[in-house]
Amino acid sequence: MAVVIACLFAAAGRGATEPAKSYTQQPDTSAITPAMIDAGRRIFHGKGMCFGCHGMRLEGGPVAPPLGPHQWKDAKGGELSAIFYVDTHGVAGTVMISHPGGISDAEAGEVAAYIWAVSHRGIKP
Repeated sequence: MAVVIACLFAAAGRGATEPAKSYTQQPDTSAITPAMIDAGRRIFHGKGMCFGCHGMRLEGGPVAPPLGPHQWKDAKGGELSAIFYVDTHGVAGTVMISHPGGISDAEAGEVAAYIWAVSHRGIKP
């Protein structure tokens, strides 16, 4: 699965850790599989502890924004690479840290795929 995540970002002509705002071409979101979404869901609600701030249904809370369809603040446009960048770099001045729960880059990619799918494809949180 880590290979698939790397390919999503390699297809856009950059490394997985480079911010989306520097590039015009985005990762191939058609390569996101149900297995990747399920893995991301498990990490979001488990090891990554993302639900603690973003809510069980990605509805947001007092310290974190919603992650369903909304006006994206930190992950510009809600694009997959921007979500991944936030997962792996955090957001300065907020409680969002890089690699929450100690997740790897590959796991961050799965979480990004899950969040993107909920926000853009209407997948169940």
